[in-house]
Amino acid sequence: MSFFTRASYTRLMEELNRLRTAELPAVSRAKQVAAADGDLNENAEYHATRERLDMLQRRIYELEDELRAPRFIEELPISCERVSIGTKVVCLDLRTRKEVVYTILGQADAVPEKNVISYQSPLGRGLIGKVLDDEVSIAIPAGQRHLRIVDIQRFDKA
Repeated sequence: MSFFTRASYTRLMEELNRLRTAELPAVSRAKQVAAADGDLNENAEYHATRERLDMLQRRIYELEDELRAPRFIEELPISCERVSIGTKVVCLDLRTRKEVVYTILGQADAVPEKNVISYQSPLGRGLIGKVLDDEVSIAIPAGQRHLRIVDIQRFDKA
C-alpha cells in the first residue's frame, strides 16, 4: 500500500498513461526500424533502443505496482496531537535556534529541498509518533539533527 496526495497520484497516473500510450509504442517502432538495419550483433541503434525499451517497461511495472492500492493522505484521520503522515511539523532546531517546518507525506510527494519529506525517510521516521514539546535527536545522512516539536498541523490546512 502506498500513500499519495491526490496531486501526486494524478501526476504518476499521467506519467504511466504517457509511457504506455506514447513512449512505449514509439520506442517499439524505433527498435523494429533498427532491427531492419541488418546484423544485430553490431547494430548500436538496435541495442540502444532495446535498452530504452527495457527501462520503459521497468518504469511502467514500478508505476503499476506503486499505484495498485493507493491510500489518499487527504482522507486519513489525521490527529494533530502526534506527528504522523499528513502533518506539518514546526520544529525548533536546537543547534541553530531557528524554526524549521517539515511536511510529512508519501514518497511520491517528497521534495526534500522544500522540507516536504517522506514518512519513510530517516527524518520522517524520527519525527513520526512524537508529540508537542518532545525533543528528538535524529541521525540523517548529513549528520545529527536535534529538534524540539513546537507545533503540529494538518498538511493541507493554511
